[in-house]
Amino acid sequence: MELASLPEEVKELVRAQIEAGHFRSVDEVVCEALRLLHEREELFASQREELRVQIAEGVAAEERGELRDGEKAVGDVRRRIERTGNFGFGVI
Repeated sequence: MELASLPEEVKELVRAQIEAGHFRSVDEVVCEALRLLHEREELFASQREELRVQIAEGVAAEERGELRDGEKAVGDVRRRIERTGNFGFGVI
């Protein structure tokens, strides 16, 4: 694979990876970049699906009249952050 048609900053990134010994060829760099891109896309798709499920659960709760007061919910989240140092949610 040739670097000729790539932007200069991309060429430099590829060269740096090869010179650092991380990869033996341009092909290896490109294959790994595409593998990581695919992995990221799968992760984002999974996260989007999880978010859709959570939204659907929220809409269903609202339809059943089970929503919490917004100020109370925000207060609970703030207390959880103060207590644990994080939001207590998975990656979104």
